[in-house]
Amino acid sequence: MHMFSAEHNLLGGFAFIGEGIPVATGAAFSSRYRRDVLKDAGCDHVTLAFFGDGTCNNGQFFECLNMAALWKLPIVFVVENNLWAIGMSHLRATSDPEIWKKGPAFGMPGVHVDGMDVLKVREVAKEAIARARRGDGPTLVECETYRFRGHSLADPDELRNPSEIHEKAHYAARDPIMALKKYMIEHNLATEPELKAIEKKIDDVIEEAVEFAETSPLPPRSQLLENVFSDPKGFGIGPDGKYRCEDPGFTQGTAEV
Repeated sequence: MHMFSAEHNLLGGFAFIGEGIPVATGAAFSSRYRRDVLKDAGCDHVTLAFFGDGTCNNGQFFECLNMAALWKLPIVFVVENNLWAIGMSHLRATSDPEIWKKGPAFGMPGVHVDGMDVLKVREVAKEAIARARRGDGPTLVECETYRFRGHSLADPDELRNPSEIHEKAHYAARDPIMALKKYMIEHNLATEPELKAIEKKIDDVIEEAVEFAETSPLPPRSQLLENVFSDPKGFGIGPDGKYRCEDPGFTQGTAEV
């Protein structure tokens, strides 16, 4: 939800949980409009909306399932169910923990898949995408996985029952990355040195990005409200026509943080 890339058709950048679902539904509507109304035969785009189990209790989720099914939009709703919504256990937060069942209630297929198995997820995704491209509408896919750590660096993960340590070990033994690596080597799809080279390349890219961030100058305070409102000057213009955020007192708290 925090990443955006127009180049890679990644429509992220949302401040709140669940906001990505209506945006994805709108993108899917755009694809169908281009194909059916504007007669763009080459538009076979399918939108994938990714979100977690906690989001499935939000209103946007149900509204968008209804709209997508009603208009047979080319979209796949992918629930990454890691059993925890920040600090709330999935089993304590929903009346029916089997999220995939909510799909048929809106007239679309609901599929449960082992989210720890990359190849099984791939097969389910291929079928859901093919269905969307045929014009048969959306699919709800629940990928059941596991969250090994807290929600973020600020979450000490203290709300889990200590007895879950055995469950953690069970899921750790089924690590999807390690399982796929083992599969690829056993089926001669890649060698150990090739995979290590890929890992090194990724590490180098991350290190370069971190170095760039740490060595870049801090943005000026005057940019605080840029790209927030449609008006280029945004909100908070004083009687003198200047940004209020240029007044040190206006953003002192933000600056201190």
